[in-house]
Order: sequence, then structure tokens, then C-alpha cells
Amino acid sequence: MPTFLSSLQTKFTDYTFLALLTGFCFFTLSYHLGEVPPYHTDETFYVLSAKNMLQSGDYLTPVFHEKKRFAKPILFYWQVALSYKIFGVSLVSARLWSVALGTLSAVLVFLLGRRLFSAQAAMLGALILPSLYLHFQISRWATTDMTLNFFILCAFYFFIKAFQEEAHRTRNYILFYFALALGFLAKGPPAILIPALTITALLFIQGDWKRFGEMRLLPGLAILLLVDVPWFAAMFLLHGDEFVNHILGSELRDRIVHQTPFSFYYPGVLVRYYLPWSLFLIFSLTLLTQNFKSRILSFFDKENYALLFCFLWVLIPLLLFTAFRIEHSRYMLPASPAVALILGHYFTSLARSERGFNRPLFKIPFYLTLLIYFLLTLAVAGGVLILQSATSVPFRIMFLPLFLAVGPSILLLLFVAKRRIALIATLAVFQTLSLAVIHGDAIPFFNRYPMKKFAQEIAQTGSGKEIIGVYRLGSHQSRMEVLSGQYSKYIFTPELLHEFLTTDKKVYLVIRESEWQEHFSDLPLTRLSTDQIWKKRRVDKKYLTEVWDKGLAFKQADLLETIILFTNRS
Repeated sequence: MPTFLSSLQTKFTDYTFLALLTGFCFFTLSYHLGEVPPYHTDETFYVLSAKNMLQSGDYLTPVFHEKKRFAKPILFYWQVALSYKIFGVSLVSARLWSVALGTLSAVLVFLLGRRLFSAQAAMLGALILPSLYLHFQISRWATTDMTLNFFILCAFYFFIKAFQEEAHRTRNYILFYFALALGFLAKGPPAILIPALTITALLFIQGDWKRFGEMRLLPGLAILLLVDVPWFAAMFLLHGDEFVNHILGSELRDRIVHQTPFSFYYPGVLVRYYLPWSLFLIFSLTLLTQNFKSRILSFFDKENYALLFCFLWVLIPLLLFTAFRIEHSRYMLPASPAVALILGHYFTSLARSERGFNRPLFKIPFYLTLLIYFLLTLAVAGGVLILQSATSVPFRIMFLPLFLAVGPSILLLLFVAKRRIALIATLAVFQTLSLAVIHGDAIPFFNRYPMKKFAQEIAQTGSGKEIIGVYRLGSHQSRMEVLSGQYSKYIFTPELLHEFLTTDKKVYLVIRESEWQEHFSDLPLTRLSTDQIWKKRRVDKKYLTEVWDKGLAFKQADLLETIILFTNRS
């Protein structure tokens, strides 16, 4: 009876934590989700292609600007189209899948951490995951990356379940292969390569060859073919050589054969995009240098596979994408759960030691973390003070420096009080809340969310089928496409502008007021709306000197420029 009650209490604690974790993650990851500036072209592809699926009724072939798009398999297009069906066509709807899977990833990290390490390490790892900048950032974008990450994490979870439990082993391996297949249907080969190479390396290092016989490889291959082949076969039957040439060309040859040199880009990603946790991770590696030989030999012990598994999980995508010389920070996202688990285990181990949190390998990164937040607080406070003289600053932005200052103060008090686990949990929660407020409030304000106001005006005055011209405003063209859900054309010469306006159809034009007044004020256009964007200034010695000299005396004209939305119809 006591054992039963203890088990019941443990389950209740776990379920309570998971419920709170799910609510916290979903709230922070979705906080002001519609205010997050679009991720340029990548989001454009999925937002517009899924919308086209609804309009055309063709759910097999992704189409972008009336051109077939085979760059990624079909699953994420279906996800966005389904979200549109349920919640309506909007950028928020398109992003909801990433939020949901980012949230469920934290739940899976807890469940996996319970199996690999301990309940305490699992709890810390689950709290740390959403506070990792790379995970948080990509959870708020309508791209394939979070879907890929989730199914890789699912695959690892079911592999570990099968690895540890003899009962239901076949079922767990079947779920493992289904996760691989769905990941492949979302983003292609990385969904299989990363788990396959990680598991192979683990079993090779431990000499556990019999596991390959237990993994039901032939049924697994059948599942992969059953799930993935139908769409690829349909594309081949419908589009023939056009589809094959794209897969063999752009998707395979061009990713393997190119001129990008080898670099240490991805180790840099692990440092930059995982701050401040990467500081603790770097110092945790110093533990491996102590009694180096015995620690390395312990990796070969089959009973100590968990930490080796997590390190391989980080190492494989790092080496894989370094070898292919493809440099995109989001490619390291699949390593995020492993980083969270390693840190959870590391902090739990330190907490068990009497001197753990008083040793330099914790104190140095901890004080550096406090310094980072201190500098961030100063930067935000300085930006608010400067902007107050030029434009109105919302209260929530003025409150942000105080929020950023309070967090480190609480962390310092917990450190002095020796509340070790509470300290790490609070740091994780505070980091996640900070990212939510910065992404949801500060970045949209400082970025001014260009094109959002115009997209709303176009939605009210247009039919949704007009072409939008964006004159010499760089990346704003792709932002306009994402926000309006309509084709936007980048125009970079006066000749192209005149050609664009020579049409019987209704079109829209976005242009700087200064350029319109100087070169195009005689054009027969109707002004619909105006907005302001930040002036692009090169941050050099001259600019910094100007900032120092003017101090708080900046005027609106020093910082902002006006842009205008025109139409060729009255």
C-alpha cells in the first residue's frame, strides 16, 4: 500500500508539473504571436502556398506565385492548410503548429529525461528547453524546422523506450519508424540521418551490435516507404522530369556540391544561440578533463549510456551540417533537447555536491549571466530614453528595463540563500519570460513592424488578388507578402516602376516619401496610407559620435522616415 501511494503521489506530481509546463510554454511561445516580424522568404513560401491550396483545392502540389514548389515535402503545407481551415487564414494560424510542437517538445524532454537521468534533471531540462533562444525563436515561425525537431525528438523517445523496456519493444520501434517517416515528410533526409547516425554511433561505441537485430529494420523500412513514397510517387506521376530534376538538382546536388568553405560556424551557433546556457555548458565540459581517462572509459559502460547518447545527439548534427557546409543557425535546432537534458543532468549533479554551486565552473558562468542581463537592461533603458524624445513609447516598453533588472536580483538572492534547484528553475523561467517580452513587445516596437499597417489597409480595400510593388525597400517586400498573403514584387529601378504601373489592373505601391517627392510626384497615384520605418544607418564611428553628441536630443527626423502606400485607382 505505501508503495502504491508513493507511486500515485509521484504520478500526481508529474501530471501537475506537465500541466503547468504545458500552459507556461504555450503562453510564452504564443505571446503576441502576431506581432513577431515575419521570417522573410521562408515563411512566405508556406503562408502563401497553403493559402493557394485552400483556394485551388489542390492539396498535393505546393504552388508559390503560380510556380510549383518542390523544395520541401508536403507535410508542413498540410499542417498550415489545416490550421487555416480551423482558425482562418492569418500569420498567427500559420505559426500555431510551431507553437504547439515547441510546447510538446518540452513535455517530451521531461518524459525522456525521466528515463535517461532523474525526475529532477528531467524537470530542469524541460524548463530549460523553451528558454533556449534557438528553440524559442523557431517556435514562433511558420517554418518546417520545429516539425522536424519534434519528430526527431519523438523518434529518440521511442527508441529509448524500446532500448530500456523489453515489453512492448516492437510497438515502440514501430512508433520510432513512424516518427522518422513523418519527419522525412516534413523536411526530408535530416529526419532520418540525425537519429540513424546518432543511434549507430551509440551502439558502435558500446559494442552493442545485437541491438540492430532487435530494431526491426525491415518492418521499419516498410513503414518509411508506406508513409513517404505515396506523395513522392504522386509528384513524379503528375510532374515527371520537372520534379525529378528539382530533387536531384536543387535539393541534392546543390546542397552537396558548392563552393562554401569549411568553417566553425556551428560551434559558434551553439555558443551564440544558446546564451546564457552555453556558458554553463562550456564549463560543464571541464568536468570531462578531470580524470579524463576514467571518464572516457566510463562512456563505454553500457550502464552509463545516457550522457553519451545526449552528447552524440548534439555532435551528430554539428558534424553533419559542417561537413555539408550549409550555414543556417536553425539547423542546430534538433540538438536543443539534448542540450537541455545535458544541462538538467549537470545542474542536478552539482546540487548533490556540497561545493557544486560554489565552484568556479558554476560561479563564473553565473556571474557572466548576471552581467549579460545587466548590459541588456542598460541597452534597453538607453534605447527607451533616446526614443522618448523622438516618438511615443508604450508603457510596457518603458517597464521592460525594470523587469530585466528584477530577475537577476532574485537570482542573486537565491544564490546567496543556497536554493540551488530553485535558482536554476527560476533562471529558466525568467529567461523564457524575457524572451517572450522581448520578442512580443520590444522587437515589434523597435522594429516598428514595417508593412503591417499597409497589409491591413490592402485587406480592407482590395480583393486579395492585386499585385503589390515595393520600391527599393529590400526585405520589406517579403514581409509584405507574408502579412498580406498576396504577391509582392520588388522594384529597384525607375524603369521597372513605370513598367509596373503600366497596367489596366489595380495594383498597390509602397515607396519612401522622399523618393516619391523627388522622382515620381507627377504619377497619377492615390495615396491610401502612410507609416514610418527606422532609417537604416550604418553603425560606425560617425554614427556613434552623433549618438553621443545628441544624447537625448534626437528628433523624429533623425531616426524615422515616412513610407507611403499608393494605388493606381482612385
